[in-house]
Amino acid sequence: MSTGFTAFVRRLLHEDSGQDLVEYALLTMVVGFAGAVAAPYVSNAISYAYGTWVDSTNNIWSSPDPAGS
Repeated sequence: MSTGFTAFVRRLLHEDSGQDLVEYALLTMVVGFAGAVAAPYVSNAISYAYGTWVDSTNNIWSSPDPAGS
């Protein structure tokens, strides 16, 4: 039994047939985690920038003179 386990461990350590798939999975996990952490900050920044733009746009608009002068 230990011979089979030893052979399994040896094969697991020396073969790299699935290594690239595992690396891409780990990279995807890191990028996803970073995106999940950054999403609230980006959302707040976009909301602030849009709100500032809307406020400044509304402040420069003036209603036309109803008399037509």
